[in-house]
Amino acid sequence: MQRPPAPTIADVAERAGVSQATASRALSNYGRVSKATVEKVRSAAAEIGYRPNELARAMRIGSTRTIGLVIIADFTNAFFDRATKAIVDAARAHDYQVLITNTDEDIDVERQAVLTLLDKQVDGLIVVPSLATEHPHLGSTHLGGRPVVLIDRRIDELSLTSVTTDDASGTRAAVLDATAKGHRKLGFLISAVGVPEFTTVAPAEMISTVRDRTDGYRTGAIDAEIPAADQLWVYCADEPISSEAALAYMLDSNTPPTVIFTSNNDMALAVLQVAGQRGLAIGRDLSLVTVDDSVWAAAMVPGISVIARPVEELGSIAVERLVEQIETPGQKIEHLVLPTEYVSRSSVATL
Repeated sequence: MQRPPAPTIADVAERAGVSQATASRALSNYGRVSKATVEKVRSAAAEIGYRPNELARAMRIGSTRTIGLVIIADFTNAFFDRATKAIVDAARAHDYQVLITNTDEDIDVERQAVLTLLDKQVDGLIVVPSLATEHPHLGSTHLGGRPVVLIDRRIDELSLTSVTTDDASGTRAAVLDATAKGHRKLGFLISAVGVPEFTTVAPAEMISTVRDRTDGYRTGAIDAEIPAADQLWVYCADEPISSEAALAYMLDSNTPPTVIFTSNNDMALAVLQVAGQRGLAIGRDLSLVTVDDSVWAAAMVPGISVIARPVEELGSIAVERLVEQIETPGQKIEHLVLPTEYVSRSSVATL
């Protein structure tokens, strides 16, 4: 069955008993139209279910009041769930809507997502880049003048404003706390793109957040005078089967770590899963620290020690900077780094 055609501005004008030009002016708030006529035209539009063509209107005025958000797929991740909500809320406060797409850490999907959002005529983009390199699609020649703000991750070779967090200082503080409590066998479970399952060899390319976190962990171990032989580093794909296999490898080593530092919440969940399967009590038999706070991390018994990041502030600042670039072109490029905080809870035992 064919759907009936949508009401047009001509239908509104006929219902209201005015010309199409008057109906258009009344609905668009321009020109000289009496208050009574505006009310009559809007009432007629509501009666017949008329909705203006916002894309056509946007093309006329050169703005859609929309922001494109290119983000990784796992919205159950504590960081991206909260960051997305913060961005949507901040955009609404500035009278912008957000179109959200995901990449699942796939650079080809990211390229297509950016093109799709540009085709939708978004006024600007907020992007969480999938890789540390290979981003010509975010260069100025490909964006048609639309501004881009990066969040969570930097791309050093591109001149783009970024809003990130000081993860290195937080992870360093976490190691110093654990070693002060007597831990001398340290395990580092690191999520890394491009690793088929797990490996003890650091990947050549790591996204900036992972690089910063590993730098902080490593600096903390050096400052605590933990020899390399007592540090077990394992890099794995961000999937349960890989991270759980990586943790099993760590626990089955000749000198298993007494504390595991994970690079994100998904890795921490893998530790909890394997520890539960093996009957290991967190905070007693095995200690755990992760990056990013969450409701479940604080509510667990024992509570999970975390490197907390100001996620809501990160999202709102990204929107503010993007709106500034949209509405006042020529803004200077900024690299904003927000502080992190190490939150010590009972998941790290005192030996």
